[in-house]
Amino acid sequence: AIELSIAEMPNKPPISFGWLALGSQGRKEQLLLTDQDNALVFEDVSDEDYKKFKPYFIELAKKVTEKLNTLGFEYCPAKMMASNTKWCLSVSEWKTQFKKWIMHPDEDRIMLCTIFFDYDLVYGDHSLVDEMSKSIYKSISKYNIFLNFLALNALKNPPPLSFFKQFVVEDDGEHKDEFDLKARAIMPLVDAARLLILSSGIKNCNSTIERYEKLAELEPHNKELYVSCANAFKVLLRFRTVDGLKDQDSGRFLDLKTLNKADKLKLKSCFKPIKDIQELLSTRFRLSQMY
Repeated sequence: AIELSIAEMPNKPPISFGWLALGSQGRKEQLLLTDQDNALVFEDVSDEDYKKFKPYFIELAKKVTEKLNTLGFEYCPAKMMASNTKWCLSVSEWKTQFKKWIMHPDEDRIMLCTIFFDYDLVYGDHSLVDEMSKSIYKSISKYNIFLNFLALNALKNPPPLSFFKQFVVEDDGEHKDEFDLKARAIMPLVDAARLLILSSGIKNCNSTIERYEKLAELEPHNKELYVSCANAFKVLLRFRTVDGLKDQDSGRFLDLKTLNKADKLKLKSCFKPIKDIQELLSTRFRLSQMY
């Protein structure tokens, strides 16, 4: 899509740039079609050149996102796409943005970090992305308290079983009585892995399974926990994929009535690693002191 769009432009890109896939696609976990989340970074230039070159990349991004939409990757409802001027920036602008999010975290900025810190270069100049990554880790090392805020966010969704060991399902809306596989089970594992990798200073380790495998290497004393998190994540992704293919949707909401007893037990077995990893985060980042 990017190459076809460049060919349609009046001239070739005037400076180097990179196209980034974000979120689940950035983690290489997008097995089913979801909406698109992407961004664009271009090299730093003089103010005069910036005024000429930014419109070029916005126009290019519009062409790319149109093609992705035609292919079935729907436009992001929140406009988190490279065609949005907010997410088509120079390296310096991205670095300034990340620093602001890390230094002054609030709910919205933490949410943006959980999306933008999972990026994968799809096309273009890798050195631009390396520069962005370095700036993130540099800012985190200076403002370590940011990790505590990220940890609080990772604990927003507790293990999805009620006091009586029943599945916590949706109370109302179009998915009433269905189980939100993404918010209640997949994201807690994704958020914990991202946080622990960031706090370990490991770069270019983006997929959740890869992150847990790396953490198992780094912390042999917690290896069993990290391996069980990776295994639980694989099981949950399988549930989501099978359900999504069956219902021709994203597989996010699961109708528990369609599961047999063995599948319900298998799904419940994924919740213990979630509880254990959240307890580790709570202890490691001293979250009891932040409430």
